Amino acid sequence: MSRFITLCSSSSGNAAFVGTGSYGVLIDAGVSAKRIKTAMTEAGLDPDFIKAIFITHEHDDHVKGLNVLAASLKVPVYATPGTMAGLADANILDGRFPYELLTDESVAVGDIRVSHFFTSHDSRQSCGYRIDLPDGAVGVATDTGYATPEMMKALAGCDLVLLESNYDDDMLVNGYYPPYLKARIRSKVGHLSNDDSAAAACTLLDLGVRRFVLGHLSQHNNTPALALAAHRAAFAAYGAKENKDFLLQAAPVEAMEEYIVF
Repeated sequence: MSRFITLCSSSSGNAAFVGTGSYGVLIDAGVSAKRIKTAMTEAGLDPDFIKAIFITHEHDDHVKGLNVLAASLKVPVYATPGTMAGLADANILDGRFPYELLTDESVAVGDIRVSHFFTSHDSRQSCGYRIDLPDGAVGVATDTGYATPEMMKALAGCDLVLLESNYDDDMLVNGYYPPYLKARIRSKVGHLSNDDSAAAACTLLDLGVRRFVLGHLSQHNNTPALALAAHRAAFAAYGAKENKDFLLQAAPVEAMEEYIVF
């Protein structure tokens, strides 16, 4: 049985485990190594089940615990060339763990194959991932200012997609963030709003995706209730019925949550 577990999912830290009951891969390591290991243990998984770490981009909320975790587990780290350069500049590549650049070829980790697709974010070279397991596929798509055609193509047919739903536009516009930060978040190299995410989810429904987990919610500019409501409204207008045509959940911001995929 394949398993997908969000260990944390918010603007303050992101990490998710995708794998089987005996091994798998970690997508991002944006909180401490101790917290990631504790969350794995709470899910009934040995932290040593992590056989590789794949990084979406070099921002701190995705790599905060990377060097300590990778060094302690002695596992390889994968990232795009641009992201790897960012990690080097931040002195995260400290020689204590191996690392590999992503190429056009997927990466095999046992029976799991991981492929990447580029996203649109204000980082060196951000990406999302499609993880193909023996009995299905999971997609992870966060930190993108818009749903790129490449992203949608890569996620087509996934059994479950972790999809960014970062902010409610009204909360952001009327919130306390300075104008430059609001503009950055709302830009094409920022984040997906609830409405943009909901529109992407409807398209993905047509592409065969049936289960959606909303992630990377801002603690200051969003709530799970608002994110879920925006998606449910979009699906209803699309003529889709929850629990029949689609399943929808929001990943908790701080806590671990498991989603049985298949």
